[in-house]
Amino acid sequence: MGIRLVYGLKTRDASYLDSFYPSRRLAEAARNRAIDYEAIIYDPAVPPSSIVDYCSGHTALIRGDVPTLVYDALERAGVVTVNSAAATALAGDKLASADFFRTLKAAHPATALAPLDDPPFDYPFVVKPRYGKMGIGVRLVAGPDEWAPYAVSGGEYIAQRFVPTSYGRDIRFFFANFSHNTEITGEYSPVPVTGSTGLASVSVTRKSSHFVSNAHEGGTMHAFVPPSTLRKEAERIFMASALVYGTVDFLFASEDDSEFTVCEMNACPGFEELERASGLDVASAILRAAVLARPATRPGAIIMEKP
Repeated sequence: MGIRLVYGLKTRDASYLDSFYPSRRLAEAARNRAIDYEAIIYDPAVPPSSIVDYCSGHTALIRGDVPTLVYDALERAGVVTVNSAAATALAGDKLASADFFRTLKAAHPATALAPLDDPPFDYPFVVKPRYGKMGIGVRLVAGPDEWAPYAVSGGEYIAQRFVPTSYGRDIRFFFANFSHNTEITGEYSPVPVTGSTGLASVSVTRKSSHFVSNAHEGGTMHAFVPPSTLRKEAERIFMASALVYGTVDFLFASEDDSEFTVCEMNACPGFEELERASGLDVASAILRAAVLARPATRPGAIIMEKP
């Protein structure tokens, strides 16, 4: 059994897979590890049944913008899908994620769905696309004039209480199968997840001179050694999400950086900046996680004890 990557991109030019950083690195890692691996760009003109045939007998690694109907078709056919439809949908929907965090009793900034006649929180507060990614469209709303366009946005955005102590910075836990990196020591050493063979997390801070800290928006990564309670909370949330690999992000919630609040999850994180900053082979860690993946479980089915 091998891996079949299905990447949802804005182009239909298959040669782009050779230059686009994530797809190029995944292909390199597969060659280096002698993994049976092929990749295609998702084309909406191709019926889901053809994608099922392409992935049959292998693990389907899905990245980018691929519609739910493709996930559903693969899973109905018994194809192991990484990440699963349910876990990907949960991570991609920031309103659903907020409800999920509340279910877990995890500290999380208060969240509301626009449109609302009145501002949901005192100014300033955060507005972000409900199904956003890479920090695109995330804004700090300072007053009524800035809020007005979102108040009539038809539910495409969410509002979130602002955590000022985390302005321009956050904490990211990247989970994948880093068992091949066990020989690496130093600031970015992966830390094994309790009871999970090969699964480990790498923790970093992301920093920027402006509000949004994502690498896509100009942020940079730096090594971060979290307190054990925060690491356990990240593990608890990740395991409950049913993600095979992905990220859990936290905000600094106190002036002395001793308190934290979970911000969001990501089922298809970029890893170029993490590889650059850490020297880790993140692409191989993702592939190993995918190779060892089992049929999907429902998010929330595995909930560890709250620390």
